[in-house]
Amino acid sequence: MTFTLRALLIIFAALVFFFVIHKLKRSQMRVLDSMFWILFSLSFVLLGLFPEIALIISSELGFVSASNFVFLYVIAVLVVRDFSNSLRLSKQEERINGLAQSIALSDIDKAK
Repeated sequence: MTFTLRALLIIFAALVFFFVIHKLKRSQMRVLDSMFWILFSLSFVLLGLFPEIALIISSELGFVSASNFVFLYVIAVLVVRDFSNSLRLSKQEERINGLAQSIALSDIDKAK
């Protein structure tokens, strides 16, 4: 893994870390969501500081380059996160529809 990629991993991980902490302090983000982003950014710091981790894993999995493994790691984690958010959003939509229906039914009862 090149020095440039390692430096970019650490720099952007630090930016994400401070952005998440800022949003958490202003109560604009849930603690559970912030923990994901903090751990995700810390994993980048680890990969940037210890490129041997990426080299070992990429050679074991048969990647040509450690940077290809890093890109796959990012894509895989974000796809799983997106799926998790989709599930949570579907549950919220069901709850909103149920609340709207119960409010509509209570308004009908009040009108009678």
